Amino acid sequence: MKPDEVRSLPPAYLRLIVLIEARAKPRLRTVEGLWRSPIAGKRGNEPRPGAMTDFIRDAGLLPAAEIEHIIRTAPFELLSFQVAAARVDLAERPPISAWIEHFNAGLDAMADDFRLAA
Repeated sequence: MKPDEVRSLPPAYLRLIVLIEARAKPRLRTVEGLWRSPIAGKRGNEPRPGAMTDFIRDAGLLPAAEIEHIIRTAPFELLSFQVAAARVDLAERPPISAWIEHFNAGLDAMADDFRLAA
């Protein structure tokens, strides 16, 4: 994705980007995030960090407090969901979309609090 494409995303998608990068970060060794490496902004390219989360924070697309909340809590909650779901028979197992809906609903409810605190 290009920076302008990220800017055009709704908050729910931005939160998922932050979640994906937060979940992956402990295992990243050679890249910073979904964009892999920073771009300096030469030859007409817009400068950007290697992690979309940094771009989202720097551009103010989500409040910093909301981003930090996702980084601090969501990866562990997702892992707990996956562990619990693995214990259920495959035919009855809830889809990951159920957790994502729960994740977005909770953050939508908290978004006003994050904006007020900013």
